[in-house]
Amino acid sequence: MISYLEFILIISYMVVTYHIIALKYKYSRGFPYFSRISRVLLVSLHVTIVITNILLYFWLISRDFIPFSVILSAMGLLLFVAGLFIIFRGSYSLRKAVFVPENKLMAAGPFAYVRHPMYFGGIVGAFGLALFAGSLFGLIYSLILTVVLSHIADAEEEDLKTRFGQEYVEYQSKVPKLFPHAW
Repeated sequence: MISYLEFILIISYMVVTYHIIALKYKYSRGFPYFSRISRVLLVSLHVTIVITNILLYFWLISRDFIPFSVILSAMGLLLFVAGLFIIFRGSYSLRKAVFVPENKLMAAGPFAYVRHPMYFGGIVGAFGLALFAGSLFGLIYSLILTVVLSHIADAEEEDLKTRFGQEYVEYQSKVPKLFPHAW
């Protein structure tokens, strides 16, 4: 079983490190025009933060694993796999936009349904894993993750408005931020 102190430390780490990602978006407005090495370093920092948070979440779930229903566990596993699929599909669609400064707004594929499909996939996957494990701490973590990723999305969108202008504002008015047909 996980202690409250361990849970608070994991949540604190998530909030602080993901806030660093939000600051990256806030203060790196000309990202496509940075040198290649700067882009690689910033993306590496981003990836490192995400991976460490994922590993800590898996550790949290492993320490709070109390499945209480086969049906809920199966539903949770399906949600987790769906979340992974959404993340990989979004990453695949976006793969060149990070390193190729074409200044083209990505609005196809999963980006036609939500403006931040990888965040949506992460949220779905986190809730799915918590449901699979029967983890109350995992559910609370997932709720906080939703708020934190919304905060990062807001910072990212300021950068996207600067880069794409009115085109992005129109995209915002048509496509929901994190959840299809919501938020």
